[in-house]
Amino acid sequence: MTSSSKIKTNDFETFNIEDEIEFSQVVSDGRRLLESKAEYHTEEWAWTAELDDGGIFIFCYLLYDFKQKILSLHRLKESVYTLNLLRHKMLPSHEKTGLPLLEEFQVIFTLYERLKHEEMSWEDCEQYIMEQISTHRRTN
Repeated sequence: MTSSSKIKTNDFETFNIEDEIEFSQVVSDGRRLLESKAEYHTEEWAWTAELDDGGIFIFCYLLYDFKQKILSLHRLKESVYTLNLLRHKMLPSHEKTGLPLLEEFQVIFTLYERLKHEEMSWEDCEQYIMEQISTHRRTN
């Protein structure tokens, strides 16, 4: 292995570690928020206890729209579950996409922002995600 390929590998590993640290920090902050604020301790917020780390990450992103009254509580819950499902079902594995963790979420968030303005079929969503993955690959 040449020294330049070692550097690229180390840079990629450093980038992935930084991604994972940032992801973990957002998830940790989201869980802390849900645990510490009394407003989230009601029955209508109980669904958040079921979220995996990816769901918490998505929740944190969508919480801004909820606080801006773009999403109702019902739509927030529905959107978090839907985007998490799309992430699990539509995004190919990391090995196939080669995208760092945060870029995988960026693909989902870009889809969400588009869905706020137009309805798309499941097939259109899949096509859009594949286009976004290709764009991310080309730009990195």
